[in-house]
Amino acid sequence: MSEISVLSEAGRDLVVEDDAFPSDPEADPPREELERHVQTLEVASDVELDLARLHEAVERALGVFDTGRQEQRTSLDSALAPVFHQCLDVPTRVASHIGFWQYLALFEFSHLIDARWGGRDGIDVEEKYLGTQKDLYSNHVARLWWGAELTFDGDDYLATHRLFERQRLVNYVLDSSFRRYRPAAIAFAETLWTEQSSTIDAVASRFNDSLSTIQLETRSRTEVRNQLEKIREHVG
Repeated sequence: MSEISVLSEAGRDLVVEDDAFPSDPEADPPREELERHVQTLEVASDVELDLARLHEAVERALGVFDTGRQEQRTSLDSALAPVFHQCLDVPTRVASHIGFWQYLALFEFSHLIDARWGGRDGIDVEEKYLGTQKDLYSNHVARLWWGAELTFDGDDYLATHRLFERQRLVNYVLDSSFRRYRPAAIAFAETLWTEQSSTIDAVASRFNDSLSTIQLETRSRTEVRNQLEKIREHVG
């Protein structure tokens, strides 16, 4: 067996009640206090976390992308999502533990989250550290990993890159209403990655309506893609 660190609910509450972090851009996570609320979780021996490689990739990316520009922030996500997926080699049962992502966000990658989301009007930065499993786009580390998990195809991360180039698209795919079905996630990335937010919203709305009569999990990637192309022609 191996062990990973997870944040307890008490640790989450400590962050929520903190007077400075993360609302104050100059404040760091209260790590010394949080240490008392970190728990150890036993997992299968094949779970592997390559944090050294991941930190190197994050530092390199932050030196390349200008996080003051929206298009550069989405490109940062697109570049890092496959690396997070490869370096955090965990099964979905571990990935479903929100304390795992909260620990990584607060103890390992708070500087990434601050650079990516801090100081933006209308952004709830706290959820980028804490998040929930209901909406996988909330916790930023989980967002990168799950976006890649739902769109990688063997060793191919092309759909992952395309997904993260459109923030509206990745938020839709990672919402709980989407049901986290990989063939559909890949089809959405393949079909809509060049579209504007208004088109993505319109296609997604009509696609959601169709799920009341068609079970998503019975449909292939090609079938979903064909449906999306027809909807896009209609709303366009």
